[in-house]
Amino acid sequence: MKPPGLILIGDIISEEFENELMETFLEHSKNRASTQDELKNRVTLHYGYKFDYKTNLVDLTAPLEHPIPASVRKVLDIIQPHISITPNQLTVNIYQPGQGIPKHVDTHSIFTSEILSVSLGSDVVMDFKNPTSGKVLPVLLQRRSLTVMSGESRYLWHHGITPRKTDALQDVVERQLRISLTLRECTPDPCTCNYPSQCDSQNYGKPRYCVEEERDGARLEEQYVSAVYEEIADHFSSTRHSPWPGVVKFLNSLPTQSLVVDVGCGNGKYLGVRGDITVIGNDNSHNLCSICQDRGHEVFACNALNIPLRAGTCDSVICIAMLHHITTTQRRITVLENLAGLLLPGGLGLVTVWAQEQHLDLESTESCKPCPTDGTEEGVGRRHFNSQDVFVDWQHKKPGTVPGKSGTVPDKSGTVPDKSGTVPDKSGTVPDKSGKVVLQVLSCVCRGGVSGAVPDKSGTKLYYRYYHVFVEGELAGLIRQVPGVELVQVTYEKANWCAVFRKL
Repeated sequence: MKPPGLILIGDIISEEFENELMETFLEHSKNRASTQDELKNRVTLHYGYKFDYKTNLVDLTAPLEHPIPASVRKVLDIIQPHISITPNQLTVNIYQPGQGIPKHVDTHSIFTSEILSVSLGSDVVMDFKNPTSGKVLPVLLQRRSLTVMSGESRYLWHHGITPRKTDALQDVVERQLRISLTLRECTPDPCTCNYPSQCDSQNYGKPRYCVEEERDGARLEEQYVSAVYEEIADHFSSTRHSPWPGVVKFLNSLPTQSLVVDVGCGNGKYLGVRGDITVIGNDNSHNLCSICQDRGHEVFACNALNIPLRAGTCDSVICIAMLHHITTTQRRITVLENLAGLLLPGGLGLVTVWAQEQHLDLESTESCKPCPTDGTEEGVGRRHFNSQDVFVDWQHKKPGTVPGKSGTVPDKSGTVPDKSGTVPDKSGTVPDKSGKVVLQVLSCVCRGGVSGAVPDKSGTKLYYRYYHVFVEGELAGLIRQVPGVELVQVTYEKANWCAVFRKL
């Protein structure tokens, strides 16, 4: 099986021509005869235009001095009957055995309707994931073959290569040195595709980000999660009073004398729900941990990616509204593995995350309203998420200020326009006249200093927190990838996906 719109054509070139191409680009990588990036997971060469991995964009005003090589022009002549675009940009990826590339969708706004790839040197399995259903299809890309991504496979499905040294379909095959030629047609025209959830043109002005490497994910979490909660801890805690009924029901179902760990416990509102069980909390925010300690709770500070507790010692774990702050799929799976590792056999875990589907349990047909950003209401169930990876605002007010009187009005995404009326992205940057974002989120220091805090005249600071909002089936799919656990149930409550799993 393969995604709709994906075309595979084998033996598009000869073995002799394949060897010639590989020798050419290996020599270019040694002599730096092109614009080159040495990424954590591969080496890339760029021709025609440079693709910027931090912004996922191409600067059309700055063509490279190295055009698409003549040898690749010969490839284009060969594949011309199978394609409908005229490529003007080439990215060459050089993969050593064991290397891969994170799942992604090629930027809609800068590339046209087809993405082409010619594989050299080695077969490899590329995984395609539907972000709506969570379905994953492994597809074998044979050496000397042409891959054409068009339609749904180009605009909707995420594609990537898992870093490993072997692939297994019918047989286990060891990977060899592999070079891929990715050919694309750059365009200044905005995208008008039928897949707006993945389209940067149709979501222009709304928060966006990409994580090319794991260290970028860690940096994003530090700046837009950890540092923010350290700053807003007192104000955040003052808005968190009532435990959610579903979480209380889960805790009340546990046997007496149970030992429970609350990972990402926040201000500790679940730590004292029952007096006949022991609940130990941890959070990455030292200031939130201090609030818990002042209330007499047992708590310690740590990152959920590295929990310093002995494995197999707990009867239950809960992780409430925390996993959606983790930036990459692999990091989310690591957190879930850590939760499962704490459990005794038969122990239960509960995880809740924000849902992208924000209105499934609303009885009213009234259209959603902009959410207050003054911290008095999280607004789950009243937001519009056009993307799964977003920044959600928090107005942090000085004591004595009146909520909602900052003089700024958020747009539907919760973003506050600047004085010019232009909505800045979350790095504090403003798009240029061409409509392209000129600075990316990950490398910019935000206005106002800490973690993107933007002060207004009243002294209110507007902070931005990173969220990955989950689609139906996604949380269940992640849990199924954790060894040694079984999924018990998945429910939807107040615009959150809630999953219970059991340690086997």
